Amino acid sequence: MNSNTQRIVITAVLTALLIAVGPLAVNIGPIPMTLQTLIIALVASVSSTRVSLTAIGLYLLLGAFGLPVFAGFKGGFVLLAGPTAGYLWSFLLFALIIGLSFKRWNNVWGLIVTNILASLVNLTIGTIWLIISMQLPVEAGIAAGITPFILSSTLKITVVVIVALAVRQVQARTALAF
Repeated sequence: MNSNTQRIVITAVLTALLIAVGPLAVNIGPIPMTLQTLIIALVASVSSTRVSLTAIGLYLLLGAFGLPVFAGFKGGFVLLAGPTAGYLWSFLLFALIIGLSFKRWNNVWGLIVTNILASLVNLTIGTIWLIISMQLPVEAGIAAGITPFILSSTLKITVVVIVALAVRQVQARTALAF
């Protein structure tokens, strides 16, 4: 399989993974707890920046067009402008941070640090937009947009690091690079 075909197939598979897992959510307030960031981090940690940005961009585009791929099996452009919009749009930054930083620090610590940084950026941008869109006091925004996700983000980063290292070992032993 040539590299362009391989890249297209991998992008499609990663987009499909986002579509399959993205809608699963537990409502805990204005921001649902999802596995979206787990999959976003995993996609960014195992694939090239180009592939991860394309997969995430397609995911956001499909959701914008109304496919029920976002949390709670919802879709539509209104979600890309509503209270959760900051979290959704920052998925692209999530991928950029991991993709560009991890290339420089290609080891376990690099993977951990870049995933922590990307998670912090995602939570910060998401919370800032939540505060603006819902006109919340800063304390209430932090209580709704960051505090409930600290433990789950830590667990997700742990899973991502373990799985990404295993995938990268397989990639190193095979011609399967994406």
